[in-house]
Amino acid sequence: MGRGRLAIPKDERGRFPARHVSGVDPGLVGVRALDHPSVRAWHRWLLEVYEPRFRVALVTPCSNVKPYPLSPTSRKVAGLLRRLGLWNGFAPQGVEWLYLSDLLVFVPYWRAWDYPACCYELHPEEVLGDRRAFERVVGLLAAVVEVLVGRGLERVVLFLPRRHLRIWEEARSLASVWPLEVRVGYTLFSLRPLGEALSTVIGG
Repeated sequence: MGRGRLAIPKDERGRFPARHVSGVDPGLVGVRALDHPSVRAWHRWLLEVYEPRFRVALVTPCSNVKPYPLSPTSRKVAGLLRRLGLWNGFAPQGVEWLYLSDLLVFVPYWRAWDYPACCYELHPEEVLGDRRAFERVVGLLAAVVEVLVGRGLERVVLFLPRRHLRIWEEARSLASVWPLEVRVGYTLFSLRPLGEALSTVIGG
């Protein structure tokens, strides 16, 4: 029998099983987690404190594996950044790597191990299927991007699947300002287009 790619079985809803290295907080499961005190505090941090270190951001999706950097997708992207010379020790250099989270809006790479980013479970479909939650997340994303533009964010390289793009596009339609945006088709078969886009945007 030939050796094929490792197949990860999906659950009864067609989703890949979640894996939490640090465990999951029961209070951070589902759309009700939007009202959790730690999540509200995270949103305030984004709006009031967080400043991107670089003028270019790479935006990738969150993951069913937490912390996100342990996921196969993140490992591939991290490998790409290393090959491009955009890595310094244990973190990206020259580009602000942001995970687009259905719960936390943005999670910078260097905070992906922190609570509550490490320990929640909210699938994009749950947000997309709940109008109130969707509008809340979209509104927060629009507000955060406006703030980050004011703090120096100029350009974004977007590497998102369709579900996350729906949230992104709706937020963009609401925002009064938005960074210049380069979209790369989301696929894990080849990261070459993403590498080319990053090289162009950062070098430009």
